[in-house]
Amino acid sequence: MLLLLMALLSQVHIQVTGSPPFPSVPEMLESFPDSVAPLQEQVLDWYLSHGYPFASISMYLSSQDTLVVNTVPGRHALLEAVVFPDSIRTSEEILTRRLNMSSGDVYSFTDVERWLTNLEHLQFIERAGPPLVSLGPGGNIVLVVPVQEAPAGWFSGDLDYSGSSGLSGGAETLFSNLFGTGRRLELSLNSVPWGGMNSEGLYREPWILGSDLSVEVQASQLIPDSGSVIREASGSLILELGRFEVSGGGGVWSSYPVSSGDEFYRYGSAGFAWDLTRKVLQGSQGFSGSLTTDAGNASGPDSSWLLSRADCRLSFQRFRGLLGAGVKAYAGGITSGEWLSTMLESIGGYGTLRGYVQDSWRAGTWCLGTLEISVGETETRLYGFADGGILKTSAAVEYPLSAGLGIRGSSGPLSFDAGAGVPIERGISSARFYLSARIGI
Repeated sequence: MLLLLMALLSQVHIQVTGSPPFPSVPEMLESFPDSVAPLQEQVLDWYLSHGYPFASISMYLSSQDTLVVNTVPGRHALLEAVVFPDSIRTSEEILTRRLNMSSGDVYSFTDVERWLTNLEHLQFIERAGPPLVSLGPGGNIVLVVPVQEAPAGWFSGDLDYSGSSGLSGGAETLFSNLFGTGRRLELSLNSVPWGGMNSEGLYREPWILGSDLSVEVQASQLIPDSGSVIREASGSLILELGRFEVSGGGGVWSSYPVSSGDEFYRYGSAGFAWDLTRKVLQGSQGFSGSLTTDAGNASGPDSSWLLSRADCRLSFQRFRGLLGAGVKAYAGGITSGEWLSTMLESIGGYGTLRGYVQDSWRAGTWCLGTLEISVGETETRLYGFADGGILKTSAAVEYPLSAGLGIRGSSGPLSFDAGAGVPIERGISSARFYLSARIGI
């Protein structure tokens, strides 16, 4: 008689009893009793995903409106194997290095969630999961993880045009996953108006001997003006702490100006970086940044002194529905000591002040800020921007400000960013147009 009465009810309360851990279930069960079988399947799936493949449950009515779910989790299984069903070029040792479990350890659902989140922060991984859990031949957990890899590298180029300076541009080749090992190699070339090319290179050897330590070396050659050359080489040791990195190293900076004597700067460096972003449909959302400092001995034609520099970069991006908002800030330069005549940052162009042509200023210290508002459902978005800064040059303090519109997006291996910026104080006749494209390789 009671069962007949309950069959006429539309909903009942759920009470979970038995042995922990207890599954996550709704407080109310709708459409009773038709929804009892789906609830049973949901509870057993929860136990399987959390490492209890032999769980069992029983259900009974303790009152006219209460359904009791009694749980018996059974044995907590071990991890038997991790399987990647897709064809991948990345070494499985690289993919599983941040998983705090190995075969034979007690299976931990929390460790798997944390591992998948960290896996998606690798530059060469587009998406990881959702994982599937099955029972292996040894009676323990086999974790099946679909992985979608990003391109192993890309070739990118940028081009900009303004009526006053004509065309300028550059190119970069980057490999973020050499030979499936996570090794990183960057090579870039940028033309300069007075002839020649600025060139830069970077190589990173990750996870030395399976540890969280990486080694990074960089080298560059810049042509600041006709006849002068600046060269810099540096190396650093990097310790990964989850989403944080701590680095230390040193380098040598040398300049050979055409109009004065040679200049040198030998320094030690330290840095800190973090990436608290997560991937969403529109791109990466969250907060990231870095801070690097160096100090050492600077010398000119007839004297030497102590010099120090700093560089800070911050970025925050947030999306809500169709709208997105982003803020970026860059600050840096010489913080103490006499300026070397050619140790000046080139400001202007794509990546700094988009409304101005490349190399509009040479600043010893600078602070730049960018505000962007974007619209779009995916990574292809229309945006408006305002770029501004405070620049301390050898002659004066400048306050440039520009604004403009653009579109960026991606389609398969191709990503692009195109737009136009206008210097506020000069008007639309000084507008600058830019195009940056990247092709996965």
